[in-house]
Amino acid sequence: MTRTLPTSRSRLSRRTRVLGLVLAPVVAVPVAYVAWSAPRDQVALPGPDATPEQVVRAYVEALDARDFDTVNAIDGRPGSDLDRFDRPGQIHLQEMGDTFEGDPNGTHVMFRADFEGFDISMEDGWWGYYLVRGDDGRWEIVDEGVA
Repeated sequence: MTRTLPTSRSRLSRRTRVLGLVLAPVVAVPVAYVAWSAPRDQVALPGPDATPEQVVRAYVEALDARDFDTVNAIDGRPGSDLDRFDRPGQIHLQEMGDTFEGDPNGTHVMFRADFEGFDISMEDGWWGYYLVRGDDGRWEIVDEGVA
């Protein structure tokens, strides 16, 4: 019986297959992460005629959709800008509560929600955002919490 030695071509293809199997996860994981981090939907930015309640709803929807352009346009707190690779929590809005007008420029909007992925200070239940009019006339969030 004559034994045939593998050609360099078959060795190369076998090495290529092994290399491909080894490198596939190295390439697939970052690609999957980039795809996961992409916005899932686009939420319209409320205009100057929107109510504070509509702005809070848009903010929550944009946060859950990872539409950080809209989130950042509504959130006027310094240093709060989110970008594609941030992992903020989600807010599952249950109901809108009362709205309290504060000073002539500000309004506190209450809502009940389930919070997922936030620190312990944000327990499920009632929460609120304090909004003021920005320079462009739109409502923006400048503070949060419960009173």
